[in-house]
Amino acid sequence: MCAIFLSVAAICFTTSVIAQSTTATISGLVLDSAGKVITDADVAILNEATGLQYNSKTNNVGLYAVSILPPGQYRVQVSKNGYKTIIKSDTTLNVQSAVALNFTLPVGAASESITVEGESSLINTTDASVSTVVDHAFVENMPLNGRSFQDLIAMTPGVTTQSSQQTAAIGEQGDFSVNGQRTESNAYSVDGVSGNINAGYPNGYPQAATGGTVAAGTALGTTQSLISVDALQEFRISSSSYSAEFGRSPGGQISLSTRSGTNILHGTIFDYLRNDIFDANDWFNNHNGAPKTAIRQNDFGGTVGGPIRIGKLYDGRDKSFFFVSYEGLRLVVPTAATTQYVPSLAVRAGTTDTLKPIFSAFPLPTGPEIQIPCSTGTNNCPNGQPTGTLVPSGLSSFVKNYSLPGDIDSTSVRLDHRISSKHSAFFRVGYTPTTASSRTLSSLAKQSFKTTTYTFGVTSQLTNNISNEFRYGYAESKSDNNVSLDTFGGAVPIDMAAAFGIPASYPSTQPEPYLTVSGVGTTYVYPYHVNNQLAQTNVTDTFALTRGHHSFRLGIDYRHFDSPLNPPLFTGFGFFYTRQEMLSNITDSIQLTKRIGSDPIFNQFSAFVQDEWKVLPALTVSMGVRWDISPPPKGSNGNDAYALRGNLSDPSSITVAPKGTPPWNTAYFNFAPRLGVAWVVHPSSGWETVVRGGGGVFFDTGSQNATLGYTGIGFQSTKTASSTPLPFTPAQLDFSVSASAPYTSDVAYGFPQHLQSPYTLEWNAAVQQSLGKSQALTLTYIGSNGRRLQQAQIIRNPNFELLYYFPSGVTSNYNALQATLQRSIVRGLQGLASYTWSHSFDYGSTSASYPATYGNSDFDIRSNFQAGLSWTLSGYTNNEVVKSLLNGWGLDGRVNARTAFPITLTGNSLFDASGSLYYSGVNYDSSRPTYLYGSRYPGGKAINGGVNNPNTPAFYLPTGTSAGNAPRNLVRAFGALQINTAVRREFRLYEGLNLQFRAEAFNVLNHPVFGYVDPTLTDALFGKTTKTLSQSLGASSALYQQGGPRSMQFALKLLF
Repeated sequence: MCAIFLSVAAICFTTSVIAQSTTATISGLVLDSAGKVITDADVAILNEATGLQYNSKTNNVGLYAVSILPPGQYRVQVSKNGYKTIIKSDTTLNVQSAVALNFTLPVGAASESITVEGESSLINTTDASVSTVVDHAFVENMPLNGRSFQDLIAMTPGVTTQSSQQTAAIGEQGDFSVNGQRTESNAYSVDGVSGNINAGYPNGYPQAATGGTVAAGTALGTTQSLISVDALQEFRISSSSYSAEFGRSPGGQISLSTRSGTNILHGTIFDYLRNDIFDANDWFNNHNGAPKTAIRQNDFGGTVGGPIRIGKLYDGRDKSFFFVSYEGLRLVVPTAATTQYVPSLAVRAGTTDTLKPIFSAFPLPTGPEIQIPCSTGTNNCPNGQPTGTLVPSGLSSFVKNYSLPGDIDSTSVRLDHRISSKHSAFFRVGYTPTTASSRTLSSLAKQSFKTTTYTFGVTSQLTNNISNEFRYGYAESKSDNNVSLDTFGGAVPIDMAAAFGIPASYPSTQPEPYLTVSGVGTTYVYPYHVNNQLAQTNVTDTFALTRGHHSFRLGIDYRHFDSPLNPPLFTGFGFFYTRQEMLSNITDSIQLTKRIGSDPIFNQFSAFVQDEWKVLPALTVSMGVRWDISPPPKGSNGNDAYALRGNLSDPSSITVAPKGTPPWNTAYFNFAPRLGVAWVVHPSSGWETVVRGGGGVFFDTGSQNATLGYTGIGFQSTKTASSTPLPFTPAQLDFSVSASAPYTSDVAYGFPQHLQSPYTLEWNAAVQQSLGKSQALTLTYIGSNGRRLQQAQIIRNPNFELLYYFPSGVTSNYNALQATLQRSIVRGLQGLASYTWSHSFDYGSTSASYPATYGNSDFDIRSNFQAGLSWTLSGYTNNEVVKSLLNGWGLDGRVNARTAFPITLTGNSLFDASGSLYYSGVNYDSSRPTYLYGSRYPGGKAINGGVNNPNTPAFYLPTGTSAGNAPRNLVRAFGALQINTAVRREFRLYEGLNLQFRAEAFNVLNHPVFGYVDPTLTDALFGKTTKTLSQSLGASSALYQQGGPRSMQFALKLLF
């Protein structure tokens, strides 16, 4: 019985995973040969790379724990007088991992030592958290497109990318949904401090980013602003029921650990090259008869790390270390040819002298004027012509591809120092300026992002059972977007502001001719210049204490950030909806908006307590509670957003509250309990079986929409007029931003006075089985239910031109079965594979003008398979001939396969009280086929309705302003399948000096993966895909997204 007890205890005992920081834990039980606990035994834990040693002693029940260990390889030694010393070497610790090392000391002299094999178990025996760790070797070997680790995050079960239907600009929104959570609900941390420091892609007001809920990114949408992959030690993604140390966001918790120097000087020099001569053409380029455009990539840099030495004055071995990395990218990236629209040649020739230069600023058409069926009662139907007669639309097609430049310069410097045997410190600085370009027709946007980070940390082993971790981080993120008109496609750039009648004294303007024709589509060009900023201070402190069978952790997390917003100070839209309006220069309407800048400031505070209780040798219970406080933002220098107060059931009672009234009252009772249980069913070493389960409450900050108040009353005013010509008149321009009544021309943003913070209930149950010491299979059921989620409503109100209201009343629901097979590197083979079957529901609508409806989430993917494999061929044979052929070779592969994203269909184009365009839904006839199939449709599939089948459609327009009866997200786009491969060969040049050659292929099979599908029933391309997946996803540059044509990359890397 005692032997069984010891076997189980050897697997079970450990402390909790470290959540907020990136350190790891070694803990265990020390017994004598008779099974009795040994107290006051000395435990020495040595980092084999740095020589740093951490000391502890066993307590009164024979337990020890050290929880401030950086990831790496360790040697653990346990000794006590009267017993032989036991040494376990080659113990691997990953970021936030918890490893149980238990010892049985035979009687003998302490000078006698026994060395045994270390342990690096993939099994979690402590709690119910669901997480995946990716180590440095895997990061180095995987073919990473753009050398950015988004693709590795996507390998985690339950993770999906943003929908291909959300074609926002690069970096404007979140990028992943984790277990059914919104894409802006993920928390990134680098070395223990927040990495959610994206100032936002400066396209208007990207409130999710300026609310501090989006991770730092480059102008190309890659992850170098967080950390370059060369400076990344490893990372862990926690996706469900994590401990109380995690919080602020209910989605994924992505914790990144940076590399540090060691006692041996080591480094790399690398260069990754691409050229379009090795690449395939985009499917839509071929479809439109367009040639390949230029691809040029030179991704170069290096790393160096080692002990700090200052001549003969100081030798930092075993004490002081440095690590420096630099990555530079020079890029010319292609954009495939897609169908867009421009004013036709006939309209350009026949319009008024005022509009001729404005329309000439659009590219010249590449196709004839599009014909559309006219409708009775509109200007499209000539007198006497019956409904349905084809008439000119005023728009022609424009198809052209192009390439644009981008660059990245990412530098990271880290210093580590052992202050004493009990205290260690580190400091890291990161600096990443980046630029990129994009265009909308002849509007060329030049974007720049600049991220600067400073991180300082101290870890202290105060006593044998007490430790403390302190982190301080300061970060700045700045973004700038400068859009100008150029000569692309034969366009003639003009001073658009002057053409719209906007005085030159206006310092920052966005004049925009907006042409949308039912039956064709929409087109516009514009110049503007905006910039945003975000500065963050983050302080965390975690105190750990071991008492008996309990391991306690207590901590605080304070985050302060401010987000200066500098939008265009004046925007002017001229809306044209018919050919006759384009010819006569009588707009359907104009919309003029004046703004001033603002600076919302956020302060967020969290505290937690966590206890890992070893109830029985085979049973661990983890318990904790987290307290989150997220007040509404305050404006700098007292320039606060104006709050609204009144009775929602009586819209006429809603009015502006006195200045200084908070938008909503702070919630001080956001307590989030967590509970997890882990039971070791089968304790045999290397073949352990663990059953885990748990759940908890996870609050969100709710700050995604918080900055909108700084774009409303007191910060902007809007003026509209109908059936008026361009340019604007002095009388139309004569208004100013004011916080004074009346507000009938103002857009207001309001929140309930007692706004409740959104939260998610999460629960899971898992069975994990070791398949030897290097492999583990995990089967998990995960469920979550979002509560009090924010939604956008438009409240019809006589006091305001438009009132957006953001109550926290809708819900979401997610259920999934997940399987993960992971193998740590053994005999050169390492792998990770995951499969997720899931269904996600939430509320949404085509417009805030309609009530939200419950249905499939925008990111609902039913089946998702992700896998990565890395295989180094050395060491498999003693045959010298075979060895000479195989040694140094490596094969790496990545597979991504998933089902399709859903599509929200839109119908009639309508206008709200401010003159802004919005769309209804559509009607659905379930007796007719939902899809049409055939080679005439890109991808072989189109949605049944609109121009695809006007006679017997499954989808058709609703009457009037009704929302339509089609269920939300009923139809689906296209699934995805992509395989990336790499072949590498490493040559030994000298002792300690190797040269590696790599050849990588992304989408090696050149399998076309289709993306965005036109969802607007009245468009000429309705229901058909118009872009490949890589051109559709906005979170990253198209070249570095999945779903593009085959692209080859070649690299040389010198390792020393």
